[in-house]
Amino acid sequence: MIQSDDTTRITRVVLANLVAVIGIAVLNWSVAALLFVYWIESGVAIARGLFQGLFAHREPRDTAVPSLPGGSWSEKRGGVSLGPLPPIYPRNVHVVFSGIVVLVLFWPVVGGVIALAADSTAGGVPVWSVGVAIIGVFISNGVAVVDYVRSERYTNCTARSAIPQRYVLGVFLFGIGGLYALEQAAAPPVVFAAAAAAKLLVDLFVTGFEPDDGLGDWADEPLDEHVPAGEPAAVFRTDRRALSVRALGLVPLYLIAPPYTVFPLAAGIVGLAFGLGAGVATLGVAAAVVTVGRLVGASVEYGHLEYRVYSNRIVAYDTLLDTTQWTVRPKTVEDITLTSSVFDSVLPGGTTVVVSMYDEERRLYALDHPEAFVETVGG
Repeated sequence: MIQSDDTTRITRVVLANLVAVIGIAVLNWSVAALLFVYWIESGVAIARGLFQGLFAHREPRDTAVPSLPGGSWSEKRGGVSLGPLPPIYPRNVHVVFSGIVVLVLFWPVVGGVIALAADSTAGGVPVWSVGVAIIGVFISNGVAVVDYVRSERYTNCTARSAIPQRYVLGVFLFGIGGLYALEQAAAPPVVFAAAAAAKLLVDLFVTGFEPDDGLGDWADEPLDEHVPAGEPAAVFRTDRRALSVRALGLVPLYLIAPPYTVFPLAAGIVGLAFGLGAGVATLGVAAAVVTVGRLVGASVEYGHLEYRVYSNRIVAYDTLLDTTQWTVRPKTVEDITLTSSVFDSVLPGGTTVVVSMYDEERRLYALDHPEAFVETVGG
């Protein structure tokens, strides 16, 4: 029996491909026109998947690289709701950012290859009919996003499985690659129409179903059951000003560490090519971008944490995400110490509190009144 979600998927896939088939069979499109449509389709599909990935409820199996933008948020629980949309989960940002980098770097290169291929093929690009096809691509992907939200499919997706990787691969292999190969073989138009129809079948029965990349367990296990009832004995909050000072002080270190070293290198290349002023300006813009990124990153990761101390639990609660992040039983704490940082002399609150258990360690950055926290927990 075909479910309603399957019907929606089949309908939008057919509509997205039908225009291309008609374009070749009826409108006598050239290979260049179809290659252009498929190129747009791949970019829109990737962008749609990246947008969907923000709302994916499940955690990917692989871990993030902390140095990448959003990588330090990979273990954050909970999400932020924006109007009628599902919650956006910070832990998905690093996957989405990586996808944006790939899209920015790879997709234009493919477009350049298509442009070169179009120069070597016969026939131009009919603007109006191709424009209609592109509008169909956007409508099809828009319907996919609405269906993704309406059917709540994000609850069973990870950020990676929300991206239609097989679908995009099918566009590249069976669409762009296949058509270009047929053009080089000087195939008749009927073969191109058959190839477009074959891509439709591949989209329906092969690439339309995305594999699951593995689900983490913790995302499905809320910690609220471990939080004691009643009011905590004490609540300690993060000093956001001290946290910002710490983030600003780390910017120079990030600029000399991968992957951010690409910014100083780019500034050097610009300076050699266009003069010292241009190089300094480029480095200034890069430093500003990294600074804003670090400030936002630190704020989301630590800025809204408050530590609630109960008689039998220490609870880290994120007020932005409205979710408990972790809990620790005081009797499992083997040691609790204060680690001074170079920012103590700049702004009070820069001391890091290290809570050590037998199997893990929790570091509490820029905690307001850290000495009182140590005394409360240790006492």
